[in-house]
Amino acid sequence: LYPTTDEIFRICPRFRILVIGKTGVGKSSIINHAFGVQKAFASNEQPGKADINTEHISPQNDKFVLHDSQ
Repeated sequence: LYPTTDEIFRICPRFRILVIGKTGVGKSSIINHAFGVQKAFASNEQPGKADINTEHISPQNDKFVLHDSQ
C-alpha cells in the first residue's frame, strides 16, 4: 500500500530542495515564481551571491525548505 500524505509528513515534516545551476541563469527567479515569493532572495544586483546555507521558506507553505546554490 502507498503511504498517505499525512503519513509522509509525519515521517518527514519538511522537504529540502536544492536548486543548482550556473551563476546568472535564473535559479532564484524560478524559485521566487514557482513558490510565490516576491523578491525574497533574487540577487539581480550581485549574481553569484546566494548562500547555500540560507533556508528560504515561503509563508504560504512551510513544508518545503529551499536552498539556492551559487
